[in-house]
Amino acid sequence: MANVENKHAAVWVALKRLDLNDDRVTALREVHIPRGTKMTTVRQILAHSFRLDIAEVTFKIRNSRGFLIPLNSCIPVNSKQMPYVLEVAKYFQHVNARPRSIAMTVIHRSLKSRLQGIVRRIERLEELLPQIKQKQHDKMTKDIDLLNQKLIFLHKRMQSACMISIKQHRPIEWDAMEQPHKRKVSMPNDKHQLEGHKVPQH
Repeated sequence: MANVENKHAAVWVALKRLDLNDDRVTALREVHIPRGTKMTTVRQILAHSFRLDIAEVTFKIRNSRGFLIPLNSCIPVNSKQMPYVLEVAKYFQHVNARPRSIAMTVIHRSLKSRLQGIVRRIERLEELLPQIKQKQHDKMTKDIDLLNQKLIFLHKRMQSACMISIKQHRPIEWDAMEQPHKRKVSMPNDKHQLEGHKVPQH
């Protein structure tokens, strides 16, 4: 059960159809989002859950405090009492064009293309956010392992230095006790040597 829960996130989402000029919450559903899926797949899951056509609309999702949050597979689990709010809007719905006396079709197309490019870049960043977090985690783990190796090496060096210091400062008598007696006693082997070692009689 734990593995299944980790692979899927069950989140509560409330729907607002701003594209229909309706600011009310019109639906509330629990949506299951698989972990690790692409942002485009998450959009399709939300569209299928609320039966939306994503061809001409864009999605924005807010938390219970009204702040925009990334729309990806890492969205945190919430409760039915504090659902996320999915805002459905048309492209450039809230952009009010000013009246111009000169035709600006070319400029309008250029700006529209640039805005669409910015939107695609934002969606790409939202999709890459989980990978960036994973790379940061892997780098931190690698740095921690390297520090542990350095600590182990320094600990061994300190132990070796302590052993050398103890040997250099111990009393000379300890070395004499540890060294076996190397002096040999020669025993007389022949008769002349025995006679030469006789004790004189008084």
